[in-house]
Amino acid sequence: MRFKIHNRDKTPQVREIIGEGRSESPTTEELNETKPNSPTGKHRIHLHILPQSVWASAVMIIALLVEIFFMMFMLRLDILPGVYMAALAAVLIIIDVVTFLLMSNRSRTGKRRMAGGIALIVMVNLLIVCSYYLYSTYDTLQTISDEKSQTEQYHVIVLKDGSYEDISQIEGKTVYVIANKSKMYTEAREKLLSKVKVEYKEEPDCTTVGERLVKADGTASEGDAAAGPDASTTTSTDEIIFISNTNYEMLCEENENYKKQTSILFSIPVEIKSNDTARRINVTEDPFNVYITGIDMWGDIDQVSRSDVNMIMTVNPQTREILLTSMPRDSYVELHSFGAMDKLTHSGIYGVEETISTVEDWMGVEINYYVRVNFSMLVDLVNAIGGIDVESDYAFKSKISKYKYVKGMNHLDGKGALYFARERKAFKAQDEQRIRNQQIVLEAMFKKITSSKVLLSSYTKLLDAVEGKMQTNLSDDDIYSLVKMQLGDMSSWTVKNVSVHGKGAYKTTYSMGNRELFVSLPKEESVKAAAEAIHDVMYPSDSGHDKNDFLL
Repeated sequence: MRFKIHNRDKTPQVREIIGEGRSESPTTEELNETKPNSPTGKHRIHLHILPQSVWASAVMIIALLVEIFFMMFMLRLDILPGVYMAALAAVLIIIDVVTFLLMSNRSRTGKRRMAGGIALIVMVNLLIVCSYYLYSTYDTLQTISDEKSQTEQYHVIVLKDGSYEDISQIEGKTVYVIANKSKMYTEAREKLLSKVKVEYKEEPDCTTVGERLVKADGTASEGDAAAGPDASTTTSTDEIIFISNTNYEMLCEENENYKKQTSILFSIPVEIKSNDTARRINVTEDPFNVYITGIDMWGDIDQVSRSDVNMIMTVNPQTREILLTSMPRDSYVELHSFGAMDKLTHSGIYGVEETISTVEDWMGVEINYYVRVNFSMLVDLVNAIGGIDVESDYAFKSKISKYKYVKGMNHLDGKGALYFARERKAFKAQDEQRIRNQQIVLEAMFKKITSSKVLLSSYTKLLDAVEGKMQTNLSDDDIYSLVKMQLGDMSSWTVKNVSVHGKGAYKTTYSMGNRELFVSLPKEESVKAAAEAIHDVMYPSDSGHDKNDFLL
């Protein structure tokens, strides 16, 4: 930047050439520029904004464009409190003024111009990096808060050593299906008929259909017996069944020989749009409940599956309290849409909306939002933060994996944390200890993630860990508002835990029919205590609310 000073007697002042240490007389051009045009005859200052250097002007223009983009993005996200936005704008303006003054130095080799250029380049790179992180955050939140359709795979299943090797071979054959009139199952059956003409024969439940292929009681269908690899305990028949992937996984879980003896001949994907079941409120002012469901599936979150982890997270933004209410996955409850008794975990087969409605009926509370996660997210998230340290109440070995745990502190990787949280059969208390271990894992993850060192060093890994593996009907604006509120005062939160307890028993279920499965019969006193604990967090004693205000 250059200042040219003129005085009333038209005598140009000698100027000092910055960076060269010499004086010289003004040129003829400068003499012509010094003629006064002010009626007062006082000194005038001419301000040259951009330097003569092309590269310096380009850097200054690029810096302004990057700043404008950055500030517009910040305003769009609306994630910073107003005072922080004002402070950020003020800092950027000060940096601009200082660097522009340095860059406008007319000396080609001046140290000031060089310093200004370096400062601008550093600032531009910092803003680009910050914009990248902001965009990554924005894109991830858009993805997880976008209520996508849920997908279920329906399989044509036959014996692995049976006579069917191609879908065309079942033309005109009888295919056994469940007497289930759900929209997804009906659509799947119609799609199969459009592929190959078959005759459907309905059975009352999943277990009966499954036993058309493999029976666990040692008996066979008349005239269709074919000894399996373990004939002492299992008999197989060369039939065809058509069931959902979730039903197939349930059959395999109940009979360890089922997957060994059967194979999937053909699969049909069916999508169903999720309904917006959110009861939206102002999340920074009003208390609300979020249903956290962990589904027992790997891969994309849009797959329909059982709810393996079931929690209600009660949030009071005014008192900064959070209550985590855990419920046994095997809780024996009445399904909302079917009016029949089943495990809570099986409600996930019929979609997250069915699970939420069932829990609302059972617990008598209103659920505003849900967060849905799967096995992949937990594994990737724990690995992204370098593992977690958990203190186990017992020494045990996982019944479904190779992992072993000692009593006391254990450092766990992603899969180690998953199987620690999933184990039930190794404990006398079964589901109650599993819930306890799930809470231990969540607490360890929360402490590790909120560490500033881990958060900064693993930020992009954390975003990658949740993208495509987490889904919520909280809007992105709700999430931004909660972050903005927290940044506004940086208040600490009180986190409490409560659990619903039950008594183990064996009962038939709607989803599996006449086969008796292990269930947890909820203790009514613990259900009532949990509901009251939720009320107390939502409406503290001095709020004037009646306990019936939050009941459905």
